[in-house]
Amino acid sequence: MATPKGVLRIVNGNACLYNLGNQIVRKYYIGGNATRVDWFEPEKESVQVQLSTGEVVIINIGCQIVKRINS
Repeated sequence: MATPKGVLRIVNGNACLYNLGNQIVRKYYIGGNATRVDWFEPEKESVQVQLSTGEVVIINIGCQIVKRINS
C-alpha cells in the first residue's frame, strides 16, 4: 500500500497536506472549524476531517466532500 509522502495538519481550522519540505501540497478543507484530520483511504489520498460541531466529513483527492457523518 503506497501512502502519500507528507503530513496532514490542522492550521487555523483548515486541513492541509504538507510535503516533507514543509510546503503546502493540498488544502483538503478550508472551513475554519476542523479539529482533526486522518487518512481515510491512503491509496486514494482521501481524508476524514472531524469538525468542531462533531460532524465528520470524508474528502476525496479533488478536495470535494463525498460523505458526511453526523454524530
